[in-house]
Amino acid sequence: MRTRIITILIATLAILGLTTCASPNWPAYRFTGLRQGNQPDATALSNPNKVPSLAVRWTFTSPNEDAFYASPIVVKKRVFIGGTSGYFYALNEATGALLWQFPAAGHPLIGTCAGGGPPQTFGQYGVMSSATDDDGMVIFGAPDPDPATDSGRGSGRLWALRESDGSVVWKSDVVSHVTGCNPGSTAELHERIAYSSPLVYAGKVYVGTHDAGDDPIQNGKVMAVDLATGHLVPGFSYQSTSTRGGGVWNSPATDLTGVLFTTGNTRCDAAGCQGTCDAMGNATGEPSPNHGLSMMKVDPNTGAVTWGFQAVPYCEDYDPDWAAGVTVMTTSCGFLAASVEKDGWAYAMNDNGSCRWQFPPTAGPSCKFPKGNNMIHYDDDYKRPGAAWNDVLIINAGGEARVHDGVVAGYGRLHALNACAPDERHRVRWLVDVPHASSGFGYSLGAPTVTGGVVYITTDQGHIVALADPSIAPASGYRCSDIDFSTKHACTVAGYAWVPIPKVLADVALDGSSAAGLRSEAAIARGRLYVATLGGHVYMLSP
Repeated sequence: MRTRIITILIATLAILGLTTCASPNWPAYRFTGLRQGNQPDATALSNPNKVPSLAVRWTFTSPNEDAFYASPIVVKKRVFIGGTSGYFYALNEATGALLWQFPAAGHPLIGTCAGGGPPQTFGQYGVMSSATDDDGMVIFGAPDPDPATDSGRGSGRLWALRESDGSVVWKSDVVSHVTGCNPGSTAELHERIAYSSPLVYAGKVYVGTHDAGDDPIQNGKVMAVDLATGHLVPGFSYQSTSTRGGGVWNSPATDLTGVLFTTGNTRCDAAGCQGTCDAMGNATGEPSPNHGLSMMKVDPNTGAVTWGFQAVPYCEDYDPDWAAGVTVMTTSCGFLAASVEKDGWAYAMNDNGSCRWQFPPTAGPSCKFPKGNNMIHYDDDYKRPGAAWNDVLIINAGGEARVHDGVVAGYGRLHALNACAPDERHRVRWLVDVPHASSGFGYSLGAPTVTGGVVYITTDQGHIVALADPSIAPASGYRCSDIDFSTKHACTVAGYAWVPIPKVLADVALDGSSAAGLRSEAAIARGRLYVATLGGHVYMLSP
């Protein structure tokens, strides 16, 4: 029966274009609404014998002093991307020539609130998340500078433009409100949609809302608008808490039966946060409901909670926002929802909301840490979603050394995890320290993408690196799955695995400093690789 159900679901996914069946385009963040980061179309980029000749073929430089936090999408021989200046661009896929810019002239899509730079302002952040394609439209989130919209401070909408010429099909109702510019004010709304890419599914567009620098923290929401009109969908409502917190910083995903996402903290030191805790981990002032620090699945029509999983209890919450979004894996052991929390622990959930595994396996079968366990969970900067390839999850996670070392500065380290492994000893498939990733802070790596077992990863030092799964090219060596053990004997005696180090097939320097590095994913389309940098460039590479 389980096999039949999975077969039916996969067939239905194929009808909606959400499977990993071959497509030459890259139409959304992480490829489709499954958010797998996996391009199944076989090209030279999936051939380990051709990848070593990877080189830059064209470069687009923003005319508006942009930083590109967003990743490109590639559809119908066009590349679409928006920047922090508040402009959105369409480029020729083959040459990088600018086809159109929106707005063509006049006021860009930013607000009037001042602040400390694009990541932390209330309004002036422009376009910071990837767009989504649907039937001749390209849809993205950005502030509305119109003074009639909350005085033009930076309240956010979704914008739907015609791919052919950039003309407006619709702009949505307001989905995030900025009603004032005063830091710390609990009387104002400081909502935004900066990092959340829209999900198109079943006639609706979903997007998450969060806040501007936790100043103060806002109540996380998922908003749904009608795909045909841009109007808010009546009857759909999701809020993370009864008070504040639980921001949805990531891009919603779908498994075809619901909408999945992760949420931020509800207890912190910023203004507006609430709650005190005793030595036993019992809280006074915890919001109810409290869907903070959770992986959530909600009904696509109403927003009602189908299930929620919260590993870190309220009183051990010291800001480990769950910033990485959900990767929906279609594996030999069923549909899994996988992600990594900022504290470095990774999780895979079954389709009924039960935990299939935690990595490292610290909290027991429930995968939930007990109250009062004195294992405080901080913002340790693990923020990138994983890529799914067959039964393999490729992700930047804290790793097994966390069990006895606490925080490990493994920010430049990439894990491949066997999602359907029979036991934890076989969980780690391979492990690598990515070259030209500083490993000193949480933006060392972008989100990985994969095609045919070749993994592409961007780094903060401005490089794009290609790695080969050991099944398609010989490993460059071996190491312990727990980095504290340097010999095979010591590793295996301690109960860990001696695992391959994947071969580096290519390492191409692009923008050459951390200030101009790469925080986004590499889009893979028609045998070409497209990456964007904080230095304001979009590059196309091919073998």
